[in-house]
Amino acid sequence: MPGATNTSTDIGQERISEIEVNLNHPIHWREKVKTKWSVSTLLVLGGAAVFVFGSPYFSVFPTNRNQTYYVGLVVFFFVLSVGLKKSQSLSRFWPAAYSLFIASAALLFLSTGILNLQRSTMPPLQNLAVDKFSQFLHVVPVILGLTLIAKDDLKSIFIQRGRLKQGLVFGLVSFAGFAAIALAMPSSSTDRFSSLSAAIPWLLLFIFANAIMEELWLRAIFLRKFETIIGRNAAIIVTAMIFGASHVSATYDFPGGGFVFGLVVFGLGLVGAYSMLKDDGLIGPVLFHAGYDLLVIVPVLDSL
Repeated sequence: MPGATNTSTDIGQERISEIEVNLNHPIHWREKVKTKWSVSTLLVLGGAAVFVFGSPYFSVFPTNRNQTYYVGLVVFFFVLSVGLKKSQSLSRFWPAAYSLFIASAALLFLSTGILNLQRSTMPPLQNLAVDKFSQFLHVVPVILGLTLIAKDDLKSIFIQRGRLKQGLVFGLVSFAGFAAIALAMPSSSTDRFSSLSAAIPWLLLFIFANAIMEELWLRAIFLRKFETIIGRNAAIIVTAMIFGASHVSATYDFPGGGFVFGLVVFGLGLVGAYSMLKDDGLIGPVLFHAGYDLLVIVPVLDSL
């Protein structure tokens, strides 16, 4: 097989030549790294504009719960995505900009409260669960609709079978683990198991409405778009940073305060993003997310 030997030798020489070129041009390599991190920084800032400065869940900045700001975000990211799409040299960045447009549009529609199902006569836990489901009804249809309007496949936001068995194993094991931890947490209630059993329907509505909504809104719409321009590892880190930052000022009573809570959520975001890409689907990350939401909602239930 002399031909195969020559081919292997040629390929080896080409790879050696490529390595020599990279070593002889370190500036080119450094510029690539610099560009990658510059783009990553811009993506983090874009996510912060929506989920930190625009968060409807707290009032730290003047832009929180500010519909004028939300309209400005929607217009800005829409114009940016259209401009990038029309640019020959920058067109590869437009899907990332469009994903931020989707996120801001969902935020704007959520702020209208048009689909709010809450009633003042509802018991506290039911009120929390219905409020979360109302948020789901505002956010998820916008994400699906704008994804389809862009002629994008829903597979691009991980709505597909993917590696179902792998996702289910990861999701169910992690959900069971978090559920065990939640049940083992100290409680002020003298009969936690009775109160929990009665509250199961509302607990499940809360955790799964929130898990599906946040996995789509803070992760799925970004991951593939970011991955194409900054790489898989950077996309995982950037989306986890956005996820963690959005929870720093959350109103939950967490040991160590909001900053520590944000760091914990950042770590959970890394796992969720990695799982989403590895399993190529939502089922594992959603079950994982619903599991750690139990650690939040069960103590809240004890205080009601």
